[in-house]
Parts: sequence; C-alpha cells; structure tokens
Amino acid sequence: MIYENQHQFDALLQLVLKEKGLDCRQYKISYLKRRLKVRLRATQRTTYQAYQELLEQDTEEYDRLLDRLTINVSQFYRDPSVYRQIKQVVLPAWRQRSGVRIWSAGCANGEEPYSLAMLLREELSHNYRVRILATDIDPICLQRARKGVYKASALSTLPTKFKLRNFHQENDTWMIKSELQRRIDFQRHDLTNKLPGGPFDLIICRNVMIYFVRALQERLFREFHRRLAPGGFLILGKTETLLGEMRDKYINLDIRERIYQRKETDL
Repeated sequence: MIYENQHQFDALLQLVLKEKGLDCRQYKISYLKRRLKVRLRATQRTTYQAYQELLEQDTEEYDRLLDRLTINVSQFYRDPSVYRQIKQVVLPAWRQRSGVRIWSAGCANGEEPYSLAMLLREELSHNYRVRILATDIDPICLQRARKGVYKASALSTLPTKFKLRNFHQENDTWMIKSELQRRIDFQRHDLTNKLPGGPFDLIICRNVMIYFVRALQERLFREFHRRLAPGGFLILGKTETLLGEMRDKYINLDIRERIYQRKETDL
C-alpha cells in the first residue's frame, strides 16, 4: 500500500526539477500520481520520501522514472485514418512547392516522424525536400529513434509497400534505411520549457497535450501558432482540441482527425 503525503509529493517533484530539469508541475496531478505509483510499486517503496531517497542513491532510477512519466507508446501509422487525411487534406497544398519543414512534437521512439517521412516520400517527387524535426524529452526514446531498430509489432499497421521500401529486416527486427533517417533530426526538447524556432509547415503533436494542465496547453497552442508558416497545419490527437482564443486562429479542416490550418488573415 502506498501512503500519500502532499509535502513529500511536492518535495519529490522539486527534486526531479532540480536534477533533471523536468517541471512535473505542468502535468495533471492525477496523471503524475498514477505514473509515480508504478515506480513506487516496482521498487517496493510505500512513500514518496522513501522513493526520493532511492533516487538520491540510485541515479539510474531517474531514467526509469522519466521513461514512465513521459508518453512514449506509439507505433508506425498509428491511427491510419490520420495519415489518409494528411494525404487528402494537407499534401495537395504542398504539391506545387519544392520542400517543407515539419515538427513532430513528442515523437517518442520515432514512429510518427518516420511514418510522415515515408508518406511524403511515397506521395511527393523524388527531389522534394523534406526536413522533419522530431523532439521528445526522454533521451532513452530519442536514442531508440536514432537507431531506427524496431520489433515487428511496431509495424503491424504500416502499409506493406512502406515496410518493404523503407526497412531492412534482420531476424526478428526491422531497421530504418539510412536514406529515410537522413530526413529527420532528433533533438531533446521539453514542451514545458523553451521550444524550437519555426517556421514550420506542419506541427504534429498528438496525444501529448491531454497530460498537461490547461495553462500549459493554452501557452503551447499560442507558441505553435507563432511557429507555423503562412497557411501551416496543426494536427492534434483525437481527444485534444484547441482552447480559448486559438479556436478563432485556425480553419478546422477535419474535426474528427483534429487537422487545423492557420488562417492567413491572422498573418
């Protein structure tokens, strides 16, 4: 049984902020406590103070904790309907151009930015310039993403033609081909802190905002808007939606898939 104490809880969050720079106060309390309890049970600690003492003794536990606190569950072509709508709604606006710049925010193990790169490689011309910035707070996830090695289960929803064209199979693992890797720059960024500079033609941030407090959600929506190029697109997760003044800053292109386009009248 885990015994909760608000003072101990606050002290633990302060320690994580001091040692790892992760401001947990920007996450919803219910979400934080659920994730923390997983590590407390795994380490057989019954109080936040006991777990804090463990962190101070075993620095590797920080990596396990950050891996649990951050959102890193994904797969290639997760929610295939989103990618179908990107093809139908977003790509027509880009076909007469020579290149685009995309930001995948909260990229986890890299499946999302690689999926976008595969789609654009398939649908646009060979010499089309695609640059994707893929960011996440979890260094372990970013290391996996840069390696580009995945189990077959991660490819279960990926179209077969994408699998054959973009991967090498080695025993029971699949490796991203180097020509696709070169299109993606994986960087560590904390969405609760300083964000990368734009402009971007597309910002995709799916299934991340729901874990943040409303004040941070509203700030991020404003920052995303500032970083979008004229006519740029924003894609959120299916359970996420624009808040406050930002509702009037975008055209809602697909309400189900949460695809929005920045209004050019606001530029």
